[in-house]
Amino acid sequence: MDPLTTGFGGALLAKALPDDYRGPSGVMAVTVASVVPDLDILSGFFSNDLMGGFTSHRAFTHSLAGVVVMAPLLALAFWRFSRDKNYPRLLALSAFALLWHIFTDLATSWGTMVFHPFSRDRLAWDLLFIIDFTFTAVLLLPHLVAWTYRDPRRALRRGVLLWAILTALAALANSLVSTFLGVAFHWGLFALLSGVLAALFLAPAFKGWGFRQDRAAFCRIGVAALVIYLATCAVSHFLAVQQVKEFVREKNLAVEALAALPQPLSPFRWSGLVLTPEGVYQGWFNVLASGPPAFRFFPSARNDYVARAQKLPEVQTYLWFTRFPVARYRTDGDRHIVEYTDLRFRARGSRAPSFTFRVTLNGNGDVLTRGFPDAD
Repeated sequence: MDPLTTGFGGALLAKALPDDYRGPSGVMAVTVASVVPDLDILSGFFSNDLMGGFTSHRAFTHSLAGVVVMAPLLALAFWRFSRDKNYPRLLALSAFALLWHIFTDLATSWGTMVFHPFSRDRLAWDLLFIIDFTFTAVLLLPHLVAWTYRDPRRALRRGVLLWAILTALAALANSLVSTFLGVAFHWGLFALLSGVLAALFLAPAFKGWGFRQDRAAFCRIGVAALVIYLATCAVSHFLAVQQVKEFVREKNLAVEALAALPQPLSPFRWSGLVLTPEGVYQGWFNVLASGPPAFRFFPSARNDYVARAQKLPEVQTYLWFTRFPVARYRTDGDRHIVEYTDLRFRARGSRAPSFTFRVTLNGNGDVLTRGFPDAD
């Protein structure tokens, strides 16, 4: 999950805690600690390792062992530089925030080495899209509504301003998702989102209820909404996996791996993927729709050039990271080109493969170039 979302979530959870548990610096401590694990992404900027971003990101700082090491250090820093001198409380809050970050990453399909350094296996629960706008909104909106109703004299102006900004962002998100899914801009969905936002900012004004609440009340409602949303995603994911398994049974496939991966903006849209020895089947579907999903087969090339490319350490690292890889082979003059792509990251409306690792060889099988196309 992106750092902004984990930060919003950390602040939401901290504000929802009772004062005795939160303390005078609890919101700051949980918010900061909840984004600290993503500092490991900086290692990629200072490394010449082409695959360093895959091997170092979501590794030790996103592991349980990392929590054991980092939580005491963060608590010590907060104890030194904040008003709160209760070290045990700061230690508990730091560990809580780090575990929250790991949870949000495990919920996506990217993969997290939660047992690093004892295991390099990447675990993924496949409940949330990697950048989930709905999840972010659930975590952010309680803060904004609480801020709106903090001052009765400015509530109307704040509410209208935030509604306008969020409606514009909803339009942008709708446009991005429509492009990703390969469909037209959904005006009905946009109108619904705009209406829901207006209702969220207006509802607390009923009989002045919102003006009598502190921020903790709004944040506790937000936590309840978060639980409901995650439960909805979990149930929908279970139903989606069942549809993928039904497809496998009908086709009697030899399966190496299968999954239902979340799609943006809706907890009911999924991409079904089945890895077989010959290639990958992929299909997109809505669990609320009737009828079985349609799958497309992507064969994986096999020849001497593919075999030579696959022996490269960079390709081995790429294949370790991927979950549904497909190898494609083509020629360009006297050059032999092998391209690997992970269909986990293929957008429905995209014709060109994304996240592609390319190896170029000559006729003798010698490697001429290797890397991601943008880096060639």
